[in-house]
Amino acid sequence: MAAIGMSRLLADDGIDVVEEPAAPAIVARARRIAPDAVVLRLDDHESRALGERVRAAAPATKLILWSRDETQMEVYDPGSSAPRRVPTAAPDALLNELNTR
Repeated sequence: MAAIGMSRLLADDGIDVVEEPAAPAIVARARRIAPDAVVLRLDDHESRALGERVRAAAPATKLILWSRDETQMEVYDPGSSAPRRVPTAAPDALLNELNTR
């Protein structure tokens, strides 16, 4: 569910990006490949529910909810029940989260 700009930003930083068009595909892919992280839109109410399904399917995956206006991010680290809220005004914060493995 990454925006085109976000996908380009991540790919330019050497991060493999796989986008899925629909929620069931995202959950199935997360279960199958257990990615390091899944990034969803924070602004979308449905993303929170989808994020919970992703976390259940791939508990070792970091879940990042990133606001479209890039002003905040919620990060669910593997095994954590509550998110870390990360105020941000730059995409660099997202890259930092993804590069800390």
